[in-house]
Order: sequence, then structure tokens, then C-alpha cells
Amino acid sequence: RLLQTANQGKKRNNDELFLFCRLSLTKGHFPTLAECAHFHYEIVDFGSVQLSLSEDQNHLTHNGLDSKESVYLVQICCQGRKWIVRRSYEEFRVLDKHLHLCIYDRRFSQLPELPRIDSLKDKTLSQMLTAYISRLSAIADNKINCGPALTWMEIDNKGNHLLVHDESSINVPAVAAAHVIKRYIAQAADELSFEVGDIVSVIDMPPKEDTGWWRGKHGFQVGFFPSECVELISEKIPSNVTNSLAKPAGSIDLNVLFSLSVVSKKHGKLITFLRTFMKSRPTKQKLKQRGILKERVFGCDLGEHLLNSGHDVPQVIRSCTEFIERHGVVDGIYRLSGISSNIQKLRHEFDSEHVPDLTKDNYVQDIHSLGSLCKLYFRELPNPLLTYQLYEKFSDAVPAATDEERLVKVHDVIQQLPPPHYRTLEFLMRHLSRMGTYSAVTNMHCKNLAIVWAPNLLRSKQIESACFSGTSAFLEVRVQSVVVEFILNHVDVLFSPKLSTLIRHSTAKNEEPFTLRGF
Repeated sequence: RLLQTANQGKKRNNDELFLFCRLSLTKGHFPTLAECAHFHYEIVDFGSVQLSLSEDQNHLTHNGLDSKESVYLVQICCQGRKWIVRRSYEEFRVLDKHLHLCIYDRRFSQLPELPRIDSLKDKTLSQMLTAYISRLSAIADNKINCGPALTWMEIDNKGNHLLVHDESSINVPAVAAAHVIKRYIAQAADELSFEVGDIVSVIDMPPKEDTGWWRGKHGFQVGFFPSECVELISEKIPSNVTNSLAKPAGSIDLNVLFSLSVVSKKHGKLITFLRTFMKSRPTKQKLKQRGILKERVFGCDLGEHLLNSGHDVPQVIRSCTEFIERHGVVDGIYRLSGISSNIQKLRHEFDSEHVPDLTKDNYVQDIHSLGSLCKLYFRELPNPLLTYQLYEKFSDAVPAATDEERLVKVHDVIQQLPPPHYRTLEFLMRHLSRMGTYSAVTNMHCKNLAIVWAPNLLRSKQIESACFSGTSAFLEVRVQSVVVEFILNHVDVLFSPKLSTLIRHSTAKNEEPFTLRGF
């Protein structure tokens, strides 16, 4: 409330604006990206997102703050709803980092890497951010499953606004609870109304010598109220609260009043315990250092797993494929299944963050268990290696008339894969391509490898949920195998920087389509 009397309205507005700006910059109610645990949603369905700088930008960004602390008002539009988020330039850089670490390759996104603010001018900064979010709006869709990136925009995986109110006051944790001892009717839109006996959660509680107004939550409303109208709740319910309870006709049930007192006392102690527990809880990094918290490998989102492990590709895939290339050139590799007990032992060791000794006799003699383990890893990914979001695009790319047209379309879709998926796909395809050269021994040429691998790499969520069978299921498997076989047969071309450059130049100059003879 900041002021005690109505005739000081002008000063009140100025003070509130200062307090609002200060809270927004230093103690924002919404967590910063650095404070958010890194996670990926398994299912994302919000369509598209549009971002733009608000028209009220100048009022907030240059309100006595230097450029390093400037706040930019970004309007988010998703599923017909709009809201404003306040983000600093450094928070823009963090967003860019997450987008290109987990979601996009810069060759596809065409988003410039945001430089340090020291090398920029204010005018250049605004123009650059305007261009940046304009390009981001053009490509932002359901491929963004990175939790911190969506948190930056205050969106959940269904496209809902994460905050109830623009200032997110309802999400601010209370510092105390109070019961109403004096009825109050709101005199302004930012005040609360309540009756004697109501419970209020206090958010801001300045000393009474500074101001007579506190700020709190009552139900789903947030606002100011006179501090004299409430009394902080102690472990014992005050008599004036028990007296304000509705009394049934006849005598008062003292057992009921006693029960209420006991419940309130336990509740107060529970809240105190939970507050102490949350404040003393060690960080995720400390838990990992102590060996208490271990990241799972199988069934974990690929981008999340690689970010937590610090590897370019999953260690389980690298270890097993390298061992198979040395010892697994045998008949039926990747087609025949290994012994179930060996597969489970290997899975348990990799899930325990240990790289097992694959040279043991039981693994060397059962090399198929390593091949089965690799396929199992990809089969259990929450989002397949070629992703649910790009399934239709891959399916539409393979029926092209010529190999050149098909190559351009498949290459374009591959460039849209998130970086962790792109790196892992390239590693796996190059491995399988090398294994295909031993088909005279293994009887597993590229076509056969594609048939056994495709269902683990390319899946459709709609088809899985519909539980297709018979002819539909057969056609689905055929589409999957054709896509994977095409990638295997052209792995050196599809993952060559030369192809990207050639396609870009041909498109820019409207030249005749290139041919494969140059590769």
C-alpha cells in the first residue's frame, strides 16, 4: 500500500512504481531460468507462440536504470491469450542458450547468437531483440519441450499461462497467516474485503510505524488491507476466533472447539517443519556429488539426459556400438535377440551410471545382448530419436519423385531435429552404415538394418494411441523402414556441410536442382 492516507495519492503511485520495478528486477516472483531445474516435457501440445516487444517498452526500460538492468516487456500470445513478461537482456541470452542447446540447430533456426551487452548500444539492442523474437515467433511450435525455455515465456506444455495474475502475486509464498478480527470492506480495486473469522495469508508485512497497510491473499484475491483488522495466528487459536465460529442451535460442543485447537496447533507445527525442511534441503548438484541422487539413463528424455551427463551422445550407445564394431561382425547382428538376463544386467549397470566391462565372457559370447540393449534404449525414449513432432514431415519426404528431391526434403527435416537428437542420429546412422558394409558376413545389409531399427527410431503418437493393426500397421512399418533406409544409404551426403551450402546457394540463385554426382 506504501502510504497511509488517500490525499497522498501521487506519492503513493510513484512509490508503488518504484517498488514494482525493484521487485521485478531483483526479487521477481517468477523463478529465473537459472533457478529452474532443467527438465523436458514428454508431451507438448500448444500449437504456436507469438512474441513481440510491448508498445509500453520505453516506460519501463529507461526508468532510471542502466542498460545492464533494463527490463524488456515481451508480449506472449498463445492459444488466443496474451500476457506480458518482463525479461532482462541477460535472460534473453539464457533463453537463446537453452533453445540451441536442446531444441534448434542454428542452421535451421537462423537465430543470431546474442553477444555480451558490453559490446552493444541501447538502440542496437532493441532492434536486435525485435528481430530475434520475430524470427523465434516464426519457428516456435510444439518442438519446444525444454522446461526452462517454456518457463521463460510463462507457458506450460499445454499452452496455458503459468501465472494466475500479471504480477503473479498469487504465487508469492506467504510470510505469515492471520485471522480477521475486524470486518473490512475494500475502498479501492487493490484492496481486500473480509469478514471476522476469515483467514488471510500475509505476503508483505512492513512495520506498523512505517505504514498501517499490509498485503496478503484471501482466496484467489491479492490486495492491501489495514493491519489493525487482523491478528497473526499463533499455535493456539485465540478466543475471539473460536467465538466467531458459527454456533449451532443449543449448547456449544466443547469437544469440537478442542479438536479445532488441536488441528490448528498441529497444522502450525507442520508448516514450520516444512519451511525449515525446504530451506535446508540440499541442491540437486550436492545430492549428485554425494551419490544420493542418480540420473536415470533408460526412459529419460534424450536432451535432458545428455545435458545432465555432459556427453555428446548417450554413453550406453557409444560403448555398445564401438564394442559391436570390434566383436559383433557376426550373422544376424541387430536381428537376433540376446539373453534376457544379460540385457537386464547391462541395463542396470548403465542406469547406475557405471560403464560395465563388456569384455566379460558372458557378453562377448552373447554379443546380441548389446545389440538388443541399443534398440531397447531408443525404444524407451519418451520422444523418439526422430521425434513425434517431425513424423509427418519424414513421411511426406520419402515419396518425392527423384532421389535429389527426396534428399533435399529429408535433409530439411533432419535439420529441424533438436541438437541432441541430430548428434545421436548422425552417430547411430554412421555406425549402422559401417555395419552394413559387412553384410556378406552378417546378412544384414542396409535394408535389413532399416527394417529392424525403424520402429525404435520413428514413431507416431497418433498411430500408437489408435492401436492400429493389420494392414494399417504394415503400411506404418513400411513408411518407417523406407525413411531409415534412405538415411542409411545417403548418410555421408545428408550429414555433410557441403550439402547444406549447396542447397542454400541453389535456392538463393534459383539455379537448377543439384545432382548427387558431386558427392
